[in-house]
Amino acid sequence: MNKHDLITSTAEKAGISKAAAKRVVDATTSIIEENLARGEKVALKGFGSFDLRHRPLRRIRNLHNQKMITVPAARIPVFKPGKNLRAMVKSAGDRGGATMIENDSSDFQPGAQPGQPKVIAVTSGKGGTGKTNFVINTAIALAQRGQKVCLIDADLGTANVDVLLGLHCKHTINSLIEDKDMDLMEIVIEGPEGIQLIPGGSGLQSLAELPKEELTRIISMFKPLEQHADVIIIDTGSGISRNVVEFAVAADEVVVVITPEPHSISDAYAIIKVLSTNELQPPPIKLVFNLVENLTEARMVSSRLTDVTERFLQVTPETIGHIVKDDNVVRSVKQFKPFVLYNPLAPASKCIVAIAEKLIPMPNGEKPVTREEKRGFLGKLKTLFSNS
Repeated sequence: MNKHDLITSTAEKAGISKAAAKRVVDATTSIIEENLARGEKVALKGFGSFDLRHRPLRRIRNLHNQKMITVPAARIPVFKPGKNLRAMVKSAGDRGGATMIENDSSDFQPGAQPGQPKVIAVTSGKGGTGKTNFVINTAIALAQRGQKVCLIDADLGTANVDVLLGLHCKHTINSLIEDKDMDLMEIVIEGPEGIQLIPGGSGLQSLAELPKEELTRIISMFKPLEQHADVIIIDTGSGISRNVVEFAVAADEVVVVITPEPHSISDAYAIIKVLSTNELQPPPIKLVFNLVENLTEARMVSSRLTDVTERFLQVTPETIGHIVKDDNVVRSVKQFKPFVLYNPLAPASKCIVAIAEKLIPMPNGEKPVTREEKRGFLGKLKTLFSNS
């Protein structure tokens, strides 16, 4: 059961909306995670109780392509609502707070609005954080849960997603620029677990350098992705170049991959600062800490970074997970195989599964869709690159 399923179950069992269930579950997540990590059952009087259950490795059928896929073993939270939960939610609304009981019959939609995929831009303040490896394995973990995933290698100049996957790409984004008669689908290749990969163009330094008409043509070619993907993950470059910032600002959310080294933390602060001070409203910023020894080190580094961003930027990025140092990662790279497939039970694989569960889109209707959001990712991206 992932977080979306947990919220759905809570809503059904307690007789409240999905949006209300999400708020009450999120309000207790941090404390619950700490207690469960210690192997303790968590009971909140009147609200309900949480326990941790082991889910074994299993084989299921992908709902989209009917292929059999492997879902790694995981420890999953199980929630049993208390008898007073409905009364507590109603009371919160009666006290003048946000109304938590409402009619919510909308179907689950992954994107910012119905018919649009969720767009996640992944970046880092510097190279060497394992960003691309994180992107590949997270995309596969989402695909294993039935999501239709498209991965765009937008690390212009040093694109290498196809290399890490051991795939041969005849055409790349460069081909779209060089051959005006080429269609986007001619460069798309299928990766592990059915993910769709758009290879990046090695040596392509900047989309911003293209003439406005050419840029408009290239971006417009990506329009079909909004109709055929549940999730679009963009592997951007590292640092604070214009390409990186504008891909990030146009996305629904940004994931910054960080290692415990001081220079990685300082560089991550720099990219967060640039995004948070952008003239356009920045998307939510999420943090992933890679190559940590354990959960304790991840929390320490997370606390160090978020304390600084809160103090100087008035921004509190959400930490959505960590990835421990694992020899399986090194061995899998040498064999050109993502580590979630090389060893689904490896510590790093379990970390990726936990992060993927947090990235799975949540129910629709949590907040009003702004005019900027209605333009969609491609609309915002076209405007950003066109403005000098």
